[in-house]
Amino acid sequence: MTSAAAIESVTSRGGPVRQHARITGIALTVLGVLGLIPGITTNYDEMGFFRSGAQLFGVFTVSVVTSTLLFLYGITVLVFAGSVRQAHKSVVLHALLLIGMGIAGAGIVANSPARVLPTDAASNWLYLGLGLVFLITANRSRAKQIEQHGMF
Repeated sequence: MTSAAAIESVTSRGGPVRQHARITGIALTVLGVLGLIPGITTNYDEMGFFRSGAQLFGVFTVSVVTSTLLFLYGITVLVFAGSVRQAHKSVVLHALLLIGMGIAGAGIVANSPARVLPTDAASNWLYLGLGLVFLITANRSRAKQIEQHGMF
């Protein structure tokens, strides 16, 4: 059993799950913003809404849509970081969305009309890698939350 004081302590300090959600949200928000800054994004003049020749750090293909998605994913995770359960669910959901973006980018033919996001191998690996890291660390932070506070 947990007392009201223990619950209040966890919610006011944050705990591992909420801290993880904040870090994840900030990382995604920063990536989204960086994708729209000339200089950090090379070939900025080739930036398109869906299809694009612009590359974040000269490596990862980005567009207005991908940068906006990453930014909105980050903001959404930050908004839901106020509650332990919502923070965890939000990070897991957005991790799965990133994994889906990586898999979809790898599985859709380059000139297909179904391709609405500009992707290349590096971008696909980035989305897949970030999604897996966020998913694994979300579950570790959940386990740490339970271990430290006996609740989730």
